[in-house]
Amino acid sequence: MTPSSALWLSIVLGSFAQIFLKKGVTRNAKASGGYLALLRSAWVWLWAVCFFIATALWLVALSRIQLSYAFPLLSSGYVIVALLSTFFLKERISWMRWLAILVISLGIAVTWGSA
Repeated sequence: MTPSSALWLSIVLGSFAQIFLKKGVTRNAKASGGYLALLRSAWVWLWAVCFFIATALWLVALSRIQLSYAFPLLSSGYVIVALLSTFFLKERISWMRWLAILVISLGIAVTWGSA
């Protein structure tokens, strides 16, 4: 696996992990059992697995890519999470938030083009 593919896979997995965590804690909030009930949530376990793999991939990427290049690209996770949130969580995102995401995307494009 190339460092670049490890970086992007880490970002995508980390983004999905956030969706899984949100689903897990939202369902737990509706149920009784407190925070320990989170340990019984498949969504929370899926988050943990994705987060662990994403972290391992991040380490692979950092071993070969400059941090000053890789770290700003992490912000592409904001864009991915916003898109996933509208699809999987049915969240409505205001035009102001989409505008902010566009600004972030421009920064990602500038950083990616600097490699």
